[in-house]
Amino acid sequence: MAFRERSKRVVKRLLMAGGVTRLARRMAGPGSVILMYHSVQDRPEDYANSIGCGLMHKSTDFRKHLETLAKHYNPVTIDDIWTSLTEAKPLPPKSVAITFDDGYLDNFEIAAPVLNQYGIRATFYLMVDAIEGQRVPWFSRLRHAFAITKKEMWSDSLGGGILSLSHLAGRAAGFGAACEHCSRLTGMAQSRAVEMIESDLETAPLADGRKLMMNWDQARRLHGMGHIVGAHTLSHPNVAYVSEAEAEREMSASKIKIEKELAAPVFHFSYPHPALNPNWNERTLSISRRIGYRTAVTTVNTRVKPETNPLTLPRIYVPENKYDLVWHIEHSFSLH
Repeated sequence: MAFRERSKRVVKRLLMAGGVTRLARRMAGPGSVILMYHSVQDRPEDYANSIGCGLMHKSTDFRKHLETLAKHYNPVTIDDIWTSLTEAKPLPPKSVAITFDDGYLDNFEIAAPVLNQYGIRATFYLMVDAIEGQRVPWFSRLRHAFAITKKEMWSDSLGGGILSLSHLAGRAAGFGAACEHCSRLTGMAQSRAVEMIESDLETAPLADGRKLMMNWDQARRLHGMGHIVGAHTLSHPNVAYVSEAEAEREMSASKIKIEKELAAPVFHFSYPHPALNPNWNERTLSISRRIGYRTAVTTVNTRVKPETNPLTLPRIYVPENKYDLVWHIEHSFSLH
C-alpha cells in the first residue's frame, strides 16, 4: 500500500476513534444506508475478464464486512426501508441493507451461506434473460472480447470509428464505447450488436453461463431462505436511454417472469447502470410506479433520508477493506 493511502486510512481511523463521524451522523439526522454488491469470489482474478475486478469482492473480505455489520450496525432489508419511508416508522440507528445486482452464481454459492451464518437478509436483483438461458451477460462478453483480442485496432462496424487497442487504456476506452452503444439497446438488437463487436475483434463469445449465473432453482432457494428477490430488467439496458415501450417491457416482463418462477410477488427493482448517466428519469419513475414496484434502487452514492422517494433509493459503493467500508458508511450517514 502506498504511503499516501496508508496516511489517509490512519486519519480516517483517528477521526472515527475521536467521535467526529458519530457527531456528524447525529447532526445529519435519521437515515439508512444501502450497500451495493455484485459478486463475491474466492479467486476474483479468475473472473477479471468476465465479471470484472471492479464488480467483485473477495470472499474473505465479504466475511469481514458481515462480521463488522453484525457487530457494529443494524442490518435491515429493503422491505424494512420501504415500510419506514411509507409509514414514517423510524428504523434502528445505523441501519444498513445489503443488495446484489445481476444474479451471479456466486451470490448463491458463496455469499448466501455467509449471509445466513450472520442472520442477515439481502436483496438479490436478477437479470432475467441471463438467468433464464444461463447466458453470459452482454457486458461480460464485451469485457472478455476486449481483454483477449489480438487485434491492435478496432474498426467499429457499428459506426464508432477506429480505436487503438495496443495498450490497456485503448482497450478500456473501446470497452467503454461498446458498453455505451449496447446500453441503448434491448433484446435481439443488443445481442446482434455484441456479436458484431466480437466479429470486429475476431474473438469467440465467452461461453457457458452455467459457471457464471445462477438458475431459477437457486433463485427459488434464495427466496426460501428468507432473502428478497427483485428484478433487474430482462437484458440490462440503461432504461433511461431506450424508448418508453422498451423500458416498460424490460421492467414489467422481468417482474412477471420472476413472479411466475418464484410463485411470489416481486416488489423491488434495481435500475441497471451498464454505462451512461443517469440510469433513471421521470419517465422510468412513472413506469416503475405504474408496474407496481414498491422500491427501486439507483447508483446515487448517498444515504436514504426520511424524505427519500422509495422509487429512487440511493446506494453506496462497497470498498474492499473493512475499515474503508466503515468509513464509507459513516461518511454516508453524515451527509445532509
